[in-house]
Amino acid sequence: MRTILFAITCCVFMSCGRQTKHHNSVTLPNFTTTPYYYVHLKGKLGDQAVTMDLLKSGPWMYKGFYTYDGIGEPITIWGSLNNNGYIVLNENTDRDDERFFTGQLDSTGTFKGIWRGNKTSHPFTLKPDFDDAIGLDVYYAADSVKLLPNNPATPTGEASNCILWPTASTEEPLADFIRRSFADGKQVNNVRQFIKRDIDSFLLTYKTGAADMDTTDGIPATANWSADADMKVVWNHYPILSVEYFNYEYTGGAHGNYGAWYQVLDLEKKKILKPEDIFKPEYKTALVPELAKSFRKAFKMQEDDSIESMLLQKDIKPNDNFYLTDKGVAFSYTPYEIGPYALGQVTLFIPFKDIKSLLK
Repeated sequence: MRTILFAITCCVFMSCGRQTKHHNSVTLPNFTTTPYYYVHLKGKLGDQAVTMDLLKSGPWMYKGFYTYDGIGEPITIWGSLNNNGYIVLNENTDRDDERFFTGQLDSTGTFKGIWRGNKTSHPFTLKPDFDDAIGLDVYYAADSVKLLPNNPATPTGEASNCILWPTASTEEPLADFIRRSFADGKQVNNVRQFIKRDIDSFLLTYKTGAADMDTTDGIPATANWSADADMKVVWNHYPILSVEYFNYEYTGGAHGNYGAWYQVLDLEKKKILKPEDIFKPEYKTALVPELAKSFRKAFKMQEDDSIESMLLQKDIKPNDNFYLTDKGVAFSYTPYEIGPYALGQVTLFIPFKDIKSLLK
C-alpha cells in the first residue's frame, strides 16, 4: 500500500478570491489485485494534458470520465478487459467515429497505452494524482433470483449496485457530509447493507410481481428482469466534486428505462450546490440560446437549423440536473424529458467563457 499526503491550495473558480487549503491522506491500493476502486489519473494523451476519473465498478466493468484539461468538458468512457488482458475504454464523443483507449493499468495505477479515433492514434500515459482531488472507495454488490426454480428454463431477475464512499482516512465532518450526500440524506452505518437493500427490494418485487405469470404458451422473453445502479466521478478538483448517479431497469415491455442524475458538492462549504448558487437570477432565460447552441454542436446541426424538429418541445431550458468543472457547466436531460426515447440522454456543456456575465 502507498500513501500520499498532500496539502492543496486552490482558488474556487466560482467565487472570486476565495482561497481554500485542504489536507487529506489518500491510500493507493495494488490496482491489479483490488476488485473495485476509484483512481484520479493525470497525464498526457499525445501532446494534450488530460485528467481521467476511472472506476472499476464491477467484476469486469470499467467506467468514468476523462477531460482535456484545456477544454474542461467531461467525456464518458466505459469498457472492459479484452482477450489479451488490456483495458479497452470506449468514448461517446462522435456518433460516427469509434474512439477508444487500449492500455494496461499496473499495480501502481499507471495507465498506459494507445488512444485511437478520428483516423489517427496517440500514445497516452496517465498516473494517479490526488494533489487536488479527494479519494473515494468503491463498493459493489450483485444478486439474482430464479422465478421458477423447478423449471430448467426459468427466467431470472438480476440486480447490481455500485456506490462511491469516503475513504476511512477522510476527515470528519467532511466524511459525514459526503456520506449523507451520497445516501440521499440518510445516516448509513453499514454501506454494504445499504447497497444490498435496493438489490433485495428489486428482486422481491420481481418474485412477487411475476409470480402469477401465464406460462401456458411458454415463458415470454420479457420475464427476465434486470436492474443496475452505479455512481461515477465526473469532476474532482477540491473543493468541487461532481458525481453521476446512473440507474437502469428492465421490468418487461419494449425496452428498459434509464437515466443519469448529477450532484455537485462544495466540499469546503459542505453544501450541495444548485444552479442558483452559481448563476444570477436571469440565468433560466439567458441560457436558453446557449443550450440550443450546445445541442446543435452535439448533434452536428447547422447554426440556423431548428432544434424543435428533434425535440418534444420548442426549446431547451436549464434544469436542476447539472454538473460543474473548472471550465464550464453541463445540463443533462433524461430520456423523454426533452425528446423521444431514441434521442437518449442529452447532456449539454456550456463553457464559462461564453456566459461570464451570468456567473455570480
